[in-house]
Amino acid sequence: MEPVLRNTHSVIKTPIVLALTFASFTALSTNENTPSHAQYTTSSSACVAKKEWFKSPVVPPKEGKDSHFAFVDNEDKSSNCDFHQWSWQKFLYLTQVDKKTNDLVMFGDNYRQVNNEMMPYFEPWNDLLNPTGFELSSQLILEDTTQAGSSHGKIFTKYGNQPAYYSIHINREFIQSAAKNPITSGDEFAVGSVEIKAAWLATDQLRALYTDKEIHANFYTRKAMIKADSKTISNTEVALIGMHVVGVVENHPEFIWATFEHHTSAPDYYGSPGTFKKVTTPYEKNKVVSSDDKFIFYRKNTTAGNANLSYPAEQTTTNTFRLYQFGVPNGAPYTNVASSDQQTRDAENFNNIQVLNNSVKQGLTKHDSRWQHYFYAGSVWLSTQGYKFNEGISGNIVPPNANDKLRGSLALANITMETYTQTYGDPNQNKSYSTNNCFACHATSKGESTMEVSHIFKNFQKLRSSHRQINAGSTHQR
Repeated sequence: MEPVLRNTHSVIKTPIVLALTFASFTALSTNENTPSHAQYTTSSSACVAKKEWFKSPVVPPKEGKDSHFAFVDNEDKSSNCDFHQWSWQKFLYLTQVDKKTNDLVMFGDNYRQVNNEMMPYFEPWNDLLNPTGFELSSQLILEDTTQAGSSHGKIFTKYGNQPAYYSIHINREFIQSAAKNPITSGDEFAVGSVEIKAAWLATDQLRALYTDKEIHANFYTRKAMIKADSKTISNTEVALIGMHVVGVVENHPEFIWATFEHHTSAPDYYGSPGTFKKVTTPYEKNKVVSSDDKFIFYRKNTTAGNANLSYPAEQTTTNTFRLYQFGVPNGAPYTNVASSDQQTRDAENFNNIQVLNNSVKQGLTKHDSRWQHYFYAGSVWLSTQGYKFNEGISGNIVPPNANDKLRGSLALANITMETYTQTYGDPNQNKSYSTNNCFACHATSKGESTMEVSHIFKNFQKLRSSHRQINAGSTHQR
């Protein structure tokens, strides 16, 4: 680690930050030259990668009126595979190196790192005699260690004692949509809006598992400023272990919720090495989840009952597993209560992800890319034709309160970010069985805008309402 730097950001007053935030965000050029869109072919029964995904530069997927998500003659012609292909192509686009900046696209000029209240990070300074003012930071700054759905839960490696850190990144379209004020129930994030949440581990925490050579060959690594407390930060090398890619496409203001992980994160309890296998037996706490010791968050030969699906208070090591491979629910009681149509879609969803992951891995292996060591863990979205968004969005997937418009990986959870919300503590839940996904937390109530699915936007709205209104595009307060 490099010497710590003093951080005096605490003296900045929130109204000033709000004003500067809008000014800097809305100043992002709307005439930016973006790459031409990729040409999709008609979806086939084989959900495979496109050749252009492995060319440089990787172009972003089509998302608007010329995409598969646009209704044709008032009919939704999109397929399950279309959403998975969007997810992988978007990930590959965001994680490629931009030759102009020599950094990943997700850290480029079209994106901003923000905190949980949608506030940007500014460059730190050593002392008041050498300030950088309000210059937006070009560095990755990490301070958040909070697990989804918890005010205290953290995740560690199975050996380490330093937690995983999380960063949030949003793009120009997201920012400009959020700048509108007031927001009405009919407002939506613009097509192309993206929110990214990434999970990081200090490489020091991986050295008990891998050599330095293995870490740099198999993980994406970079320097980050880790905020140890409110006063000091340290320059540390970190490795990417997981990432949400959440984006708006035509007719899907609820976002596509896609997620990726490193393949050594954790084993699957319900999983299939090939095509989907339906399981009708219940969860068994005495089952050994895996005899393999390659995983970051799981100790080999641990039984399900001795691992943790709920937050283990005060522990500084983690021993857990992924309940459902690709977020596809399986096993009793789910397979006894979910509709047959839904279970048929589950099988198709699993098989499409499995085939697509294998296809992408082959393409990345040919190019000797470190991204071959990451996998697509699934995504969830809604069937939106005729959907009444003003009635709200729910993540319930089984009767009697099932949202029958949910599609994709219905029990989706990223082991690096939603470790302890996979089942809300009980994989059986026999008394009143229910299973949820991203929309369990990122839900909306009747009369709310779909923009409320974003937690950082909701927090920003609260922050904005607690201060004098800001004129977007300038620092003038009124």
